[in-house]
Amino acid sequence: MSTATPPTDPFTPYPDGGDTRYQSWPFIFGALSLVVAVFGMCMQAFAIAGIFANSAMMGLAGIEASPPPDVVVWTGGVQSIILCLLGILLGVGATMLLLRKPLGAKLVLAWAVARLVMVVVGIGLAVLTIKPQSEWAVTLTSEIRESMRSKGVKEDQLPPLVDEKKAQADAMRNIAIFSVAFSVWPFVMAWVLTRPRSKADVASWAAASQPGAQVLSMPE
Repeated sequence: MSTATPPTDPFTPYPDGGDTRYQSWPFIFGALSLVVAVFGMCMQAFAIAGIFANSAMMGLAGIEASPPPDVVVWTGGVQSIILCLLGILLGVGATMLLLRKPLGAKLVLAWAVARLVMVVVGIGLAVLTIKPQSEWAVTLTSEIRESMRSKGVKEDQLPPLVDEKKAQADAMRNIAIFSVAFSVWPFVMAWVLTRPRSKADVASWAAASQPGAQVLSMPE
């Protein structure tokens, strides 16, 4: 005599843990995005202080130095302010993603697109201002050397002189490195949020938020 097979419980976890793996991405990528947002805002805040208060900061160190060129101040300052605002957008979106709110996915995706646009804008502005930045670096190094020399610092302990051509070459290398680095996480989040399974999950959050709705997540 055959034994009847009991019906499958729809709430029983999948044997391979697929349902757990499927649901873990909002926490993992939401938490990492929140860390990126906080770190980025702190970094941009320091950049703004360094740009607009450079002379004051050098004065605290007892060094009289020429301020950076206006074009460097305003292009760098405006970029940093925009990036701070984008950091706030990412922070809010990441927090909502942790809570599995559909709007969180939209905000983080909007941040990813805007951040990649800012990378391109940053490359363009950096290339356009590379000459005045290099000239200022040469002038600043000379002023620091003279200030240290006047205080009795030995010649072999002074910072090395900066060559303008080398400064431009170093700046171009740094532009390439930082552009790649700043593009990584936006690309990651754009990929994560546009995957079919992520879209389906976000849709299930929206449906579950409707009164009386009951939505079951499906494994990939």
